[in-house]
Amino acid sequence: MVTLFTPMARSFGSVLEHVCRTLAYIGGALFIIEAVISVISVLGRTFFSTPIPGDYELIQMFSAIGITLCMPYCQLSYGHVFVDFFTLWAPQKLKRYLDSFACLLLALLAFLLAWRSWDGMLDIYEYQESTMVLGMPIWWGYFPIAPSFVVFGIAALYTMKHGRQKSASDEEVLV
Repeated sequence: MVTLFTPMARSFGSVLEHVCRTLAYIGGALFIIEAVISVISVLGRTFFSTPIPGDYELIQMFSAIGITLCMPYCQLSYGHVFVDFFTLWAPQKLKRYLDSFACLLLALLAFLLAWRSWDGMLDIYEYQESTMVLGMPIWWGYFPIAPSFVVFGIAALYTMKHGRQKSASDEEVLV
């Protein structure tokens, strides 16, 4: 069994963090591209009566891809919204169990979404569905989403197993 303090666990965690961080950087780059497309399209529409054709299609696709690419890193860094109103009274041990259970449910949901996204992508590919304005194949948007959900599920399982520990300054940190 791999424990937290073995080199294998540390190396897996560092590889997972690197993959999640890289996906998040790519997602962030997509958000920047969306902003540039929006500004250029609005300026073109306002001053020249020529917006970017298919700008809404591109923004929709890039948003969906960008969000799913950022989710694994958000999970790994405990960046999700955390509501602890009902567990303020609970001892730390119970809170850790509840956190682990929530991570397990999140992992199962992420793997389910990965499977259904991949299956949906195959159907869309088979029927050759495309966007209305640009005629871009819709399956292109699904292709990075399904693997991102797999990484998201792995990150949730990792945080379930390793969770948080108290540091010397009594702050919670990811180990």
